[in-house]
Amino acid sequence: MRFGAFQENGKRFVITTPKTPARWFNYLFNDSYYTEVSQTGQGPSTAFYPKHRVYNREGYKYFYLLDHDTGEIWCPAVQPLGSPVSDFTCSHSLGWSGIHSVSYGIDFTARIFVPREGMREVWTVTISNLSAVPRRLSLFSVFSFENGGVMGSLCRFDEKAQAITSFSFPYHVFYEDKEKNDNHANLVYLFSDRSADSYECSEQRFFGGDDTRVLPQAVERGGCVSAQSEGENPVGAFAHRFELAPGRQEAVNLVMGCARTTEEVREIREIFLRRGADEQLREVEDFWAEVAGAFTVTTPDESLNAFMNFWLKKQIVMQTRTNRMSVYCPIRNQLQDALGYAMIDPEGAFGYMTSVLQRQETSGFIQQWIMTDGSPPQKLCLLTHKDGPVWLIICLIALIHQAGNASWLDKQVGFKNSPETATIYEHLLMAVRYMSEDTGAHGLCLMGHGDWNDPINGPGRLGRGESAWSTMALKYGILQLVPLCRLRGDEENAVKLEEIADRLDQAINGTCWDGAWYVAGFDDNGEAFGTDRDEEGKLFLNTQTWAIMCGAAREDRLAVCLAAMDRLDTPAGPLLLAPAFSDWNPKWGRISIKLAGTTENGSVYCHASMFKSFADCQAGRGTQALRTILRTLPTNPENPPEQNLQVPIFLPNYYFGLQDSPNFGRSSHHNSTGTVGWMLWTTLDYVLGIRATVEGLVIDPCIPAEWREHTVSRVFRKARYEIRVLNPDGLERGAVTLMVDGSPWYGLHLPYEEGRIFNVEAIIHP
Repeated sequence: MRFGAFQENGKRFVITTPKTPARWFNYLFNDSYYTEVSQTGQGPSTAFYPKHRVYNREGYKYFYLLDHDTGEIWCPAVQPLGSPVSDFTCSHSLGWSGIHSVSYGIDFTARIFVPREGMREVWTVTISNLSAVPRRLSLFSVFSFENGGVMGSLCRFDEKAQAITSFSFPYHVFYEDKEKNDNHANLVYLFSDRSADSYECSEQRFFGGDDTRVLPQAVERGGCVSAQSEGENPVGAFAHRFELAPGRQEAVNLVMGCARTTEEVREIREIFLRRGADEQLREVEDFWAEVAGAFTVTTPDESLNAFMNFWLKKQIVMQTRTNRMSVYCPIRNQLQDALGYAMIDPEGAFGYMTSVLQRQETSGFIQQWIMTDGSPPQKLCLLTHKDGPVWLIICLIALIHQAGNASWLDKQVGFKNSPETATIYEHLLMAVRYMSEDTGAHGLCLMGHGDWNDPINGPGRLGRGESAWSTMALKYGILQLVPLCRLRGDEENAVKLEEIADRLDQAINGTCWDGAWYVAGFDDNGEAFGTDRDEEGKLFLNTQTWAIMCGAAREDRLAVCLAAMDRLDTPAGPLLLAPAFSDWNPKWGRISIKLAGTTENGSVYCHASMFKSFADCQAGRGTQALRTILRTLPTNPENPPEQNLQVPIFLPNYYFGLQDSPNFGRSSHHNSTGTVGWMLWTTLDYVLGIRATVEGLVIDPCIPAEWREHTVSRVFRKARYEIRVLNPDGLERGAVTLMVDGSPWYGLHLPYEEGRIFNVEAIIHP
C-alpha cells in the first residue's frame, strides 16, 4: 500500500507518511474511556462514566521542541506547524499507537495507550540526541481541555497533586439536577511523572491568540507563564527542559484524564509513579493477546488473516463493551455486537444479551430504540419499530451455538412490564408468537415505523404497512429454533413453529415475488414498493439475501434471485438498493432524502454486504461469498486505501455508492457498524466452515475453488481444535473426510473433552 503496510502478521499497521489522504486514526479504549489518535497524534477523548462526555474539546495534543542554542523550533509529530521531519512512522497496534520522527539530529517517539481501567490515557515521549554535540532542548506539550461554557471553568496547577486540573460543572437548568451531577468526573487533569519547568492553563496565553495552528508565544519565549485561567478555554501545557549529551535520551510520561476531585488525581498519580507506564501497557497487551487467542486463521489472503486474527476482534470488543459509546441505540446493535463478541467471550456476551432480553414485554414485543441510561425516551425511541423480537431470536440462538451450551435456554430472565420471569426458551417462543401474529393483509409481518432499515419509515406509518424483510428474518429465526425444540424433546412446539414457517413462506412467495426479485414490502395502502415498476429503489438487497437465507428462494426462483443479487455488485461491494433516491419519495420515507450514495440510500452498506456473503454460503457459492468479504475490507485492491481513503484497521459503516461519481468507494470512516459481528460469524463459521453448534463443532467449508488449504485454531467449550482443511480437488463445497489425532472420525460433530487439544485434518472431496 502507498501509505503504509501491515507488520507482525497483521498485528500492527505502520504508516510511513504524515500526509495520509484522511485522518488515519487508531482507537484506544477501556470500559470507561475512549480516545482516537491520528497519524500525527490528534483526536478527541471521551470519558463515559457515569455519562458520556467528550472532554478533550478540540481533540488536539501538540508537541513542540525548542533548541535553546540554535533557536530551531519544530513539531516532531508534524502538526500543527507542518514541520519537515525524516524517518517518520506511525504505528497503530491493538492497544497502543506510536509516532516516530527525526529532525535536527533529535530522535523523537511518542507512544499512547489507554490502561485497562480508569478514565485516562498515557503518553510516553522520548527524545534522543543523535548528533555529536550536547543539546539543550525544551519539550512543550499542550492538550486541549473541556470548556465550561456559560458556567465557566477554573484551570490551575495543583501543588499537592502536581497536576494541571480544570473544573467545570455540567450545565443544568433544574434545581434538582445539581445533585445528579455531583458524582460526575467533572475534573479534567494532566500530570507528568517529572517536574515541569513551567506550565500553562490558558489557551489564549499559550498560543498568544485564538489561532491554535500558529507558533505559540510560550514556545517562542522559551517558557510558559505558569498561571491559572478562569472562564476561558483551558489547556494543560507543560514545558520540560532537557540537557542531552551525544547518544543520550530522556523520557517523560504525561497522563490526561477525568476525575471527581484533586485528591483522586493525587492518588492516581501516586499509583502511576509506583507502577509506571510499562507495567500498565503490559496489562493492555496481555488483554489483547487473550482476545486474539480465541481463534486464529491462516488463509491464502493476508488481509483477511489480519482482520480475522486481530482487527475485527478489537472492533467487536469496542462496540460491545462500550455500547458503541452511546446511550441512544437500537437493541439490534447491542444484540448483533454481542453475537460477534460471543466468538471471543461467550459468557460475557450472554450478560449483554440477557440485559437486552429483560426489556422484552410479556406479549413478546420489545422496543427497538432505547435509552440505556434511564433518561426519557427521545427521537427514534418514541417510535414503534416491529423488528425487535426477531433479533432476540436470531442472536440468542447464535449465542447458544457459539457457547455450545443448550442449557442456557433454561436460564430465567425477567420482563420489562412484569415481576415474573421466564426461561430464555420461553422468551424466544413469545417473540415468535408476537411477530407471527402481528401480520397484515398479505400475511407479512407489520413494519410499524421501520425495521432493520429505520429510514424506511414511510410504508407503515399508519400501522398497516408490511415488511418482506422482517417476514424473511422471522422465518430464518424459526428455522434455527426448531432443532433446539427437538433437542429439548419439545415436539409440540417444533411442529407449531414449522407450521408458522410454512405460512410465512407461502406469504413471501405468494405476494412478494415480482418476477425477477422479491419486493421490499407493502405500504399502508397495500401497494408494493421495491418493484420493477418503481423508478428509484427498484431492487433492494436485503429481501434477496434473506429470501435465500430463510429458504424461501428455491428451485427456479433461487437462480433468478441470485442473479438479481449479483446485479447490485460493484468493485466496492454490493449496493444496498438501486437506483438510489434522488428526491423525496413519500412511500419509502426518510431514506429518500438522505444523500444519494450514502448510508441506506444506495451506498455499499457494509452490514448488508455481509448478509449477501452469508446468503452466498447458503447457496454454496464460496467464491462469491469470499469476494464480498474481501471487497468490504478497506484493503480491497479494487477499492484500495488510496481511493477509499481509510486507514485499513477497521470496517466502516459504508462506502459511497454512486459509481458515476469521482467519490465512488470512499469510506464513511465510522468505526461502529453491525458489519463486524456478521463478518466474524460468516467467515469463521460458514466460509472457513468451522461452525459452532450446541452439539459440537462441525466442519463444512464454503470456499473459493482455488483455495487448496486453510487452517483454523479455535477454542470451543474450553477445548482447543487445531484444524487443517485441504481442498485437493478445487471444490467450493463438498463432502468432508475427517482425521482426529491421526485416526479417522466418522461423527458429524468433532469430539470434545475439556482442556484437550484436538488435531484435526479435514479433506474436502466430491
